[in-house]
Amino acid sequence: MAETLHPAAPLEDFARRVFVAMGASQAVAATVAGHLVRANLSGHDSHGLIRIAQYVAEADRGELVPSATAAVVLDRGAVATIDAGHGFGHSATALAVEWAAERAVRFGVAAAAVRRANHIGRLGEYAELAAARGVIGIVTVGVVGAGGVTPFGGRGRYLGTNPWAIGVPAAGDPMVYDAATSALAEGKLRVARSRGATVPPGAIVDPTGRPTINPQEFYDGGALLPMGGAVAGHKGYGLALASALIGGLAMVDDEDPTTAGTASRPDGEDWLAGAFVIALDPEWFGGAERYRTTVARVLGGLRQQPPADGFEEILIPGDPERRSRERRAREGIPLADPVWSDLVEIGSRYGVVAPG
Repeated sequence: MAETLHPAAPLEDFARRVFVAMGASQAVAATVAGHLVRANLSGHDSHGLIRIAQYVAEADRGELVPSATAAVVLDRGAVATIDAGHGFGHSATALAVEWAAERAVRFGVAAAAVRRANHIGRLGEYAELAAARGVIGIVTVGVVGAGGVTPFGGRGRYLGTNPWAIGVPAAGDPMVYDAATSALAEGKLRVARSRGATVPPGAIVDPTGRPTINPQEFYDGGALLPMGGAVAGHKGYGLALASALIGGLAMVDDEDPTTAGTASRPDGEDWLAGAFVIALDPEWFGGAERYRTTVARVLGGLRQQPPADGFEEILIPGDPERRSRERRAREGIPLADPVWSDLVEIGSRYGVVAPG
């Protein structure tokens, strides 16, 4: 499948203008557009501009309210609830991280739950944001009862891909871990399908529960498998379930049983969903500067470990994204032809000319 390279800045401006045309405020549109383009720059095309078509479709179905603005609706000092109002999850989760980071500086630790948010994008973005503020950030978003991942030992859809991200500040580049609890993130299937590619064995099953490498089989009713596969899939399954149960903390509402709203509630099914952010300030645990220096030494020691056969070096979580941002900032962002065609069509619909 052919691809073309595009500079980041015009793509970000295009996305921002599309979101404004959809009804988003300038601030929200800028946040979402910047998030998507940074995902592409970071090498995670699964969470980049390919998602615009998804957001347009969700808005058409009434699931996404582009004009919504996230707000803190419960503030108890070191604990908060952020209500996204069924709007873009990116700005709501960024607000949660900023709030938690500020309160962690005051109290040592803080936590914020995000409810009624749609897709929140690349989770590692929020771990990076926390680390840049000098705090440890732990972020998860999960859904159970309405996802595309089978529980360990099953074959039907029930869990989301339910990722976890952890950002740790250092005297230098931070450690940023970000991974789904499924064998692959669902967005990776979108990218593979857009490129006419297959996926690795052991990642998905078809609608009958049989192994397949064709990503279209997932969208025809198949399911993703939990991280760990046949041997250790119980680990990914357990982390996925924990993500949904923790993320669903802010969901319970006597007046609105669909408070979290990251997906439409299936009729008659139990369902939990939401995002959750924890921030810890190292200053409260012995000194921030000493901690960042220690973390930097540990990361430096890891990089000096001898690589195994077939590997050139030891990487730290976050290194691939940093290197991708440097490379793609120079060379451009690759977009598969079907993704570019979707963007052109969406731009035409909203009167926004796609950058040539």
